[in-house]
Amino acid sequence: MMNMNVNEHLIDEIKSKNNIIEIISGYTQLKQNGKNHKGLCPFHNEKTPSFIVSEDKQLYHCFGCGQAGDVIEFISKKENLDFIDSLKFLGNRVGINIEEKTLNKEEKKAVEEKTKIYELNREAAIFYYKNLHKRGAQALEYLSNKRGLSIETIKKFGLGYALNEWDALNKYLLKKGYNQSLIYKSGLVLQKKEKKGFYDRFRNRTIFPIFNTTGKVIGFGARAIGNEMPKYLNSPQTPVFNKSNNLFGLNIAKNEINDNKRIIVVEGYMDVISLYEKGIKNAVASLGTALTKGQGQLLKRYADKTYICYDSDVAGQTATLRGLDILTEVGCEVKVISLKGAKDPDELVKEHGKEAFIKYVNSALTLVEYKISLAKEKYNIKTTEGSIKFVQEITPILKNLKSPVEVDAYISKISSETGISRKAINKEFYGNNKEKNPESFKKYRSKKDRNNNKYNIIPEKPIKKQGYFEAEKILLKLIIENEHMYKEIKNNFTYDKFISSNIKNIAKFVYRAYETNSLDKDEILKELEIEEIGLFHEVNKIVLPEDNVDKMLIDCVNTIKKHRLILEKNGIEKELKIIEKKEKKSKEEIVRIRELCINYEKILKELKKM
Repeated sequence: MMNMNVNEHLIDEIKSKNNIIEIISGYTQLKQNGKNHKGLCPFHNEKTPSFIVSEDKQLYHCFGCGQAGDVIEFISKKENLDFIDSLKFLGNRVGINIEEKTLNKEEKKAVEEKTKIYELNREAAIFYYKNLHKRGAQALEYLSNKRGLSIETIKKFGLGYALNEWDALNKYLLKKGYNQSLIYKSGLVLQKKEKKGFYDRFRNRTIFPIFNTTGKVIGFGARAIGNEMPKYLNSPQTPVFNKSNNLFGLNIAKNEINDNKRIIVVEGYMDVISLYEKGIKNAVASLGTALTKGQGQLLKRYADKTYICYDSDVAGQTATLRGLDILTEVGCEVKVISLKGAKDPDELVKEHGKEAFIKYVNSALTLVEYKISLAKEKYNIKTTEGSIKFVQEITPILKNLKSPVEVDAYISKISSETGISRKAINKEFYGNNKEKNPESFKKYRSKKDRNNNKYNIIPEKPIKKQGYFEAEKILLKLIIENEHMYKEIKNNFTYDKFISSNIKNIAKFVYRAYETNSLDKDEILKELEIEEIGLFHEVNKIVLPEDNVDKMLIDCVNTIKKHRLILEKNGIEKELKIIEKKEKKSKEEIVRIRELCINYEKILKELKKM
């Protein structure tokens, strides 16, 4: 995708024309709650509404799961789009084409061409789909009877049929008004020898349309009906299709990812579709290639966990290992679903059903566990020779682990399974590095070494919270929970004495509520801004001790007063420095210096008393 420099003005225009209440109401029901709107969170399951939307500030915040942001962030998270695509989504909704406003002439031409290819691909997909139901009896029989797919699933994936004719699709698209050059660029047709005409790329094949995450048809996969070779055929790379950066079924799976935030990666189109048919809707396929970094980054964007479930043959195992390394490299949390008694997910769910597959998912192996399991299959660890070779093969695997705890756990497990002592495995693992080998460390370390800080490590100091802010929250909690406390301080500590503007505003409504003898937390919440609501919930979660509450009240008030005095002192020092830098001072400035010095002395005296 070409780079877009979207200026702040255009972003603000798109945001201003997309009211956040209207947008979010399309995903969850919102009800007016004072100055804000409230509803069930669209990002996690909940029974009690904790999702607040501020129309004034055009912001949302869930106090259950912590999701928060503006209308662009909402669409980005809900539709799984990046920033630019989220802008496009919202811009198109209000008639703003950001490409027209941000691209140069050549870039606009390229975008127009891509738009036409998207339209052309859509026409081709419709053509294939209609053929399946009108003239594709053999293909439909294969999908329905042999593969066990329902009409609903066939429709969901837009499956079709390419006629057993040389140029049926090409003729159809020409009649629709598309020019031959564009049809050729789309990859749907091939040029005849000596450039004497064109013929369809896909003929007498079951068609699998490939969609991008925004639902546009970007290419096609095709499976031979008979014994034609190759058995599977994909669209070539085109202006809209690069198989290294796309995943089959992601347009559907992205909307089916549950709270576990996990995606299952399988090898083939039919694996994805068969799993969907059985109710497992979060699967994608890697378009007949080994997983690429681009696909890995795409997976990371949509899910927290990625599960690889490739065929159980040697080729599948090799592809799994490559995929694991790539996914780990791009930062995915990855596991392997290792199938037993079935060559692929399609076969497993057909013969044993959804629950059998879910069991395999729940017992998926980590990267290290999978590599160890493959090594275990190679050698007979019941024999001495097999055990030695097994330990030697997995040692480099364990060396990739960063956690000493993990290393120790695996060494214990391997020792137990092979009968080889921990000491010997440690020796194999650490070699002659006695400093790192825990066995050597235990044996040779002296008492003196054990008791001194050999490397002069300085313990990390805990980060101190801002004292006055914590005091303000506790004081507010004391006042809210105990009217006696409010009466104790209301005359000497009015709400405007709070330093934090958000706490001050909450306190204002709490004080007013007591003055009218009706402290109702829900009513106060209706008056607060979205960021103040979060702070109010935070204050309410504070657990107060039962004893010495009066002392706590005094301590909090004193802490806040002291911080206010320090702020005033710092302000005076800053102002004095500015005036004193001037070579010539006016009479007013000389008078001001005296005033500041008098106030400064007063503050110092107050601080000494505290």
